[in-house]
Amino acid sequence: MANNLKRLTAVFLGLFVSSSGALAFDNYKEFRRDRWDFEINTNFFYSEANFENFGDGTSNLSSGNHYQLLNVDFGTRYMPSRNWSVFAIGTMSAAESKNSVATRTNSTFSQFLGGMDFMAYNGLFQLVPELAFIVPFQEIDANSDEVLNNEGVLQFLARVNAQKDFGTLRAYGWIGFNYRGDERSYLMPWGGGLQLKFNSVRLGGEIFGAQSVTDDKDTNNKAARNAHLAEVDAGSYKFYSVNPSIVDSNFYATWVVNPAWSLQFNAGTTIAGENAAAGYHVGGFIRYSFDMASGYSQDFYTEPPPSAVPAGKSQMYNSQDQELSSESKVKKFREETNDGVDQQVFKPRPTKKKPRPKTNENLQNQLDDVEFQIDLKSKGH
Repeated sequence: MANNLKRLTAVFLGLFVSSSGALAFDNYKEFRRDRWDFEINTNFFYSEANFENFGDGTSNLSSGNHYQLLNVDFGTRYMPSRNWSVFAIGTMSAAESKNSVATRTNSTFSQFLGGMDFMAYNGLFQLVPELAFIVPFQEIDANSDEVLNNEGVLQFLARVNAQKDFGTLRAYGWIGFNYRGDERSYLMPWGGGLQLKFNSVRLGGEIFGAQSVTDDKDTNNKAARNAHLAEVDAGSYKFYSVNPSIVDSNFYATWVVNPAWSLQFNAGTTIAGENAAAGYHVGGFIRYSFDMASGYSQDFYTEPPPSAVPAGKSQMYNSQDQELSSESKVKKFREETNDGVDQQVFKPRPTKKKPRPKTNENLQNQLDDVEFQIDLKSKGH
């Protein structure tokens, strides 16, 4: 009863705050300048079987044995431009194994992941390379009796994401390389998915995995490695197995509550593998997105409302209007006449031109004769 209660509690926690095969955050990459994401992301994994050989199905652990792992990731991603971002994730891991001898638990701050991604090509489709490293905080000790909650080795990861937005439908896929220290086998992670994008909901599914591309140092000494796993991990191949390969699945629903908050629930199950644990996982995340530029954006110019100050200003409004007295301003001045009064009243009325008075024709002839006689006298006639 107590074990079932613990299991249900872990599943319940996993529903709220998930790892889906990505190095960091979403497998479909989005870049928004000056955006800063903060995320709590959890994934609960439960297993009662292993994949021994590829294509042979699963092999159950000894009767009653199980292994379970709850990871809680505290992540942040900052996008200083529309072309690249940096991210960091710290992981708290709580593992439990149960066999016929004992139930072992181990809860630690297990590892730190840091890295970056950038838009290398944006044309017919988008190409986004991603680089990361993982630093473990606890190495695996073959003489220890603690259940394992991470691989315990330094890792360098690189992958290339190809994605295309068709509107409502998004398609994406990736392939990469995972270097693992302590002479572990190197892995080739891969995956692909489809996403349906609606107004505030994202629905998607992914198939992903990892394939060993080199041999582990203990390839010829696999029995000793498996004996240690039988003792501390109830025989599960979740960590520390020789030359592991896995094919996994993930289905998710994301609710974009508003531009700042989003929630996700996801679940999946392993499909096939070799030297790997078989089981199911459930999880989700709570994400807060902060727009760094929101407090610095300038509003667009809007024309001010008309002023209540009268058009003909007195000297009391001469703080900035003294320039109105200059010729340049007077030429542009127009009197405000839209005041509701009929302006026709103030237009000057046309005046009739007075007729020129007619001169008496006889009087004019007499004056002309007098003028002629004066001219003759002045000339000495």
